[in-house]
Amino acid sequence: MLIAMTDFDSPLWRLSLAGSEIAAARIEAGALVLRLSAAAVRRVVDGVAGYLRPVELRLAQARCEGGEPADLFGGVRAARVLQAGRVLDALPLPGRLDGALVLELQLIHGTALRIEAGALVLALPADASPVFHESCDC
Repeated sequence: MLIAMTDFDSPLWRLSLAGSEIAAARIEAGALVLRLSAAAVRRVVDGVAGYLRPVELRLAQARCEGGEPADLFGGVRAARVLQAGRVLDALPLPGRLDGALVLELQLIHGTALRIEAGALVLALPADASPVFHESCDC
């Protein structure tokens, strides 16, 4: 179950998939759900970078090339999100992207995946309290 968010136009964070870590993937109600154990984010209010956990990405009508859900774990070395011919550098969290989109992921363990989906919902799971840790990068 995801926290119900009524105002997706006012995200609290901007998510970068590169630098994030996937804890698990599962198929639920026809959607591919990726649970991030560490999401590389920037707080919208003050621009502070850090890591947020846990975060879930729900990809409706997802088709995955290059691997199976069991292959979706570990650190994300590089990522690209394409929607309507444009590259999205950061994703709104919480947020929703409707319409055809593509996620291209290069995982640290070497797996390269391409996920096509009809919609993407980014949310904080209701089963855990979100924890933000400021990045120590200089």
